[in-house]
Amino acid sequence: MNSSVTRPEHIIPVYLELETLEYAIVVLFITSLGLIGNIIVILKILCDPAFHKTPYIAFLTLALSDLICLILYIVQAVVEHVNIEFANENGEVFMAITYTTTHASAAHVILFLGLRYFYVRAPIKARLLQNKNIIKWSFAIWASSIVFGTLYFVLRFEIPNIDVQAVVLSFRGYLLFLPVCFIVYFHIQKVHELHHSINILGLKSHIRRMSRMLTVILFVYILSALLFPVCFILIYNKVCEEERECTHILIIARIMWLVNASINPVVYFIYSRKTRLFLASLFKKVAKRRSVTGRELISMNNLKTPVTPTKL
Repeated sequence: MNSSVTRPEHIIPVYLELETLEYAIVVLFITSLGLIGNIIVILKILCDPAFHKTPYIAFLTLALSDLICLILYIVQAVVEHVNIEFANENGEVFMAITYTTTHASAAHVILFLGLRYFYVRAPIKARLLQNKNIIKWSFAIWASSIVFGTLYFVLRFEIPNIDVQAVVLSFRGYLLFLPVCFIVYFHIQKVHELHHSINILGLKSHIRRMSRMLTVILFVYILSALLFPVCFILIYNKVCEEERECTHILIIARIMWLVNASINPVVYFIYSRKTRLFLASLFKKVAKRRSVTGRELISMNNLKTPVTPTKL
């Protein structure tokens, strides 16, 4: 759809244009996975009293922030395809909201991992925390995220003659480096505390699982946070004359952004102890059934085999 109103210069939306069937399938799959996963996490924690504990409440706030990111993604993509003129007119607002929700999501990851470290570092004090403390911290995160997005909007769009590249890279750099530094710090400190604690059965395998989980989270987050400023630098400095010349980088960046908002329930589900025990018991049941079925088939074959009389 053509429009007399063009998108504001140097704004790169996070949504992936559904130009081919393959892109549509990828977006539909990842978005559905993220929506269903985050909604299940939220409903499970809210409805099951066994999950009304501070670590789970912290995970609930993380799932809620990711869900809001995905909803914004869907809204922006739908508005772009339904009314491109309205989308272009409000491109600055959409971008500021994107910065707000991205900041909130990253900050809630830090809150969740920081709380897990606190349970290892000071378990007695950690058990004194109440759910209302987590909720208050989550509200504080959202308030700071709104300030972050508003500040970006004012500096980026409202102040004339400002260095746009410096503003964008400063905010993008903040979203990239600060969360990564906090996440790595909490992980290193947690591993250090575990090594110096009492001997725990299976400690090394537990640390390896934590490290693998953290590697997946960091890999996805770094790609989602790094590739957008790379595209911005290329477009702003005329290395790429237009977005389509950076298509491959933009596709990866947008898919990684979508994965980053969808992956947390999947990762924590896979690496949770309850899930591992459930899958182990499920595999044992399947193996046992196959073994029983195999013995039954052998018995049936033996019964069907005619017995030849022996000569005296």
